[in-house]
Amino acid sequence: MKQTPQDNDGPVWSPESHCLALDGLRGLAILMVTLYRLCKELDRTGHPIIAVVQSASQLGGRGVDLFFVLSGFLITGILFRAKGKPNYFRNFIARRSLRIFPLYFASLAIGLWVLPSLLGGHAFEKAQSEQAYLWTYTSNIRVSWLNDWCFGPFDHFWSLAVEEHFYLVWPAIVMLLPVKRLGWFCVFTVAAVAIARALADPIASLDVAVDVLTIFRIDALCLGALLAALLQSKVHHDQIRRIAPFAAIGFIAILIFISMFGTRMFGVPALLVRTFFMAGMAIVLLSPKRSLLPWIFENPALRFLGKYSYGMYVVQLPVVTLLPLASLVAYLPSHPILSSILYVSSIFGLITLIAFLSFHLFESHFLRLKTRFDGVGASPPSA
Repeated sequence: MKQTPQDNDGPVWSPESHCLALDGLRGLAILMVTLYRLCKELDRTGHPIIAVVQSASQLGGRGVDLFFVLSGFLITGILFRAKGKPNYFRNFIARRSLRIFPLYFASLAIGLWVLPSLLGGHAFEKAQSEQAYLWTYTSNIRVSWLNDWCFGPFDHFWSLAVEEHFYLVWPAIVMLLPVKRLGWFCVFTVAAVAIARALADPIASLDVAVDVLTIFRIDALCLGALLAALLQSKVHHDQIRRIAPFAAIGFIAILIFISMFGTRMFGVPALLVRTFFMAGMAIVLLSPKRSLLPWIFENPALRFLGKYSYGMYVVQLPVVTLLPLASLVAYLPSHPILSSILYVSSIFGLITLIAFLSFHLFESHFLRLKTRFDGVGASPPSA
């Protein structure tokens, strides 16, 4: 449909159309997480610049929080559009399953059965001994119970377990609550999680649980859902435009202050980061279409990464486990900076290539089946 000048002056986001900036935000999230994962392999003692880069890359681990906020926003928007339509629950679960299950279970089959028989070794041995939790999306519960990471190349699947738990309960909550009450439900949930995290954070036996257990991570998803609820009424848009920039700046200032003490501060930094991402998303989504932020997040490179972000997330830790920097040193330049750049760029390219091929040769066949369950409302193509 041809856009009028008034359309071009409106906000980037609208509930009736696909928002390209959301693809870019997803691309930013996977870029953060992947660089964080790859830079962990670098030898910080090799050069001062590498040490600085590795320290800066630690922020990339927060990309998972951005994924959660995005997911809460997108899933809640999909459910809003589906309320009152036939087969509400069936269609939602079917469409989510077709998007998530094929690659997830295929990666488990390859990592737990195929690669060990072909390559031997012990890379997947820990995951094999605990695989029942992977198949049932309870890996985050297992590592929380043990207070230790026990899945090796599949340790990162805790986040997919959190997402799946969210999908199981959120459709019913959205169905039962009007938009305004849903917003308050999100606020109270975020507050309850913050209190629970503050109580659990000082307990050493809950170190891992605070980072991965669903009850401590659901606040990020609820913050995304809260933004979706707020944006349903255009009455709130002007208020959000005015408040969000100041809130984002305030959150960053407090985070910088807390970071000087090098402490988790009862989980307060985690809440601030997630709320910052919510505020940042609001700023981007309500920006005029012809402004700088949409230009940044609608660029083809970020949107490309956003499209293949799920596959990139699934395969990145197995790839890094099978191809660590230490195993490739003999094939890289002797200069530490050059070898680090070559390693990060080549493994990043390999991860992206695997995700690209997986999407077009494998996942796309299942995605086509989603049209049989259209009653839930069209999901963004790369969601």
